Amino acid sequence: MVNCIVIDDDQDIVNVFCELLSMNQVEVLATGNDGQDAIELFEKFDPDIVFTDLDMPKYDGYYAVENIKDKNPSAKLIVITGDINARFSGLFKALHIPVITKPFDMNKIKQAIEDVFLVRNDISMPFKIQYRFKDDSNLYSCIVTYQQYRNFKKLPVIQECNIAQTEQESSESHETKIQNALNLAVKNDTTHIRNLSEVVIDDS
Repeated sequence: MVNCIVIDDDQDIVNVFCELLSMNQVEVLATGNDGQDAIELFEKFDPDIVFTDLDMPKYDGYYAVENIKDKNPSAKLIVITGDINARFSGLFKALHIPVITKPFDMNKIKQAIEDVFLVRNDISMPFKIQYRFKDDSNLYSCIVTYQQYRNFKKLPVIQECNIAQTEQESSESHETKIQNALNLAVKNDTTHIRNLSEVVIDDS
């Protein structure tokens, strides 16, 4: 039997969703209320699947997804949300994470469970990100791997960083150059990162 953990800050939704999972022969090992619960329960139970809501106070579902993938790139996650636009998220596309929208449909739950075991768990596919430096109003873009994207977001010189387009072509030498530039950026030398990036025309 497939097992899982369920994360949502609305207990009524947790109860209903757990019932639906039980009807699909999915064992619920534990439930939690925010992204931090998701990470702790994932480490404790090592479930087959993590079901997580997105809009939760303090630690949201994006926090859960990114940090769980940091701990185990092969982790299988399914997003459950009322946000109908979540399926277009670059993060979920890059990580091949199915999205189920509320109100729940039994067939969609069943399909998402099947899909999550069929999709590749390869997070090495490069994709395009867009980002801004804290001291620069320009919007930049470059192609990175998922781990490089996570490292970008942690740089103190970066104001914002988002996935813009998935499944871009990249060479091993490009990835090495980006990694070397990231290593320098940790030391506040952003020259190489800027040289490897393109300035984006920002229409916003």
